[in-house]
Order: sequence, then C-alpha cells, then structure tokens
Amino acid sequence: MNAQTTAEVQPSARIAVGDLVIDRERYLVTVGERVADLTYMEFEALYLIAAEDGRVASYEALAAGLWEDAGDDHRRRLAVLISRVRSKLGHGADYLQTVRQVGYRLLARE
Repeated sequence: MNAQTTAEVQPSARIAVGDLVIDRERYLVTVGERVADLTYMEFEALYLIAAEDGRVASYEALAAGLWEDAGDDHRRRLAVLISRVRSKLGHGADYLQTVRQVGYRLLARE
C-alpha cells in the first residue's frame, strides 16, 4: 500500500459535524462553545462512529474497536455507552443516529 492510499484510509484527527467537533489529538469534544466531558471509552466510541464519515459503524466493528473481547452482550454495552455519550453531548446528540439492528452513524442535522 502506498503512502497516498494509507492517508486516504486514515480518519482525520479533527472531525466536525455542524457545531460538534471531535479533536483526536487533544481528546476533546466540543458542541458549540461547550466542552463535552467524555470518558476515554465514550470519546473512542464517538470517534469511531465519526470516522466512518456518515456511513454506519456496525455494532460488531465498534465492539472490536473498543474491547478486546466484547462478549455476547456487546450490543447492550454499546447501547449504555452511547446513551452516556448522548447525555453529555446535549443538542449535539442530534447528530448521532441509531440504525436499528446495524449500528450508529454521525450525520449533520438538517
């Protein structure tokens, strides 16, 4: 794989959707001027979803990216984790969409 192909595959260190900004280098999430105080795992889950650039991040892919061994209850664990993320994002949670039976995606509000 050449350097250009690798760069195309790598998600950006800073992802913005509307006024929601996810800064990987600073481990910082802001919604407008407000900082969302996320834990490490909450940040990682949100970043993995955002890195899909509007595509769905499947439950299985998220579980594999977050936990070495997610076990059979990974959907429930993800639901709880995403619920905590949504509660901390305030109106920024409007960008986070559940795709039933598939996973999650991050989209701009219309």
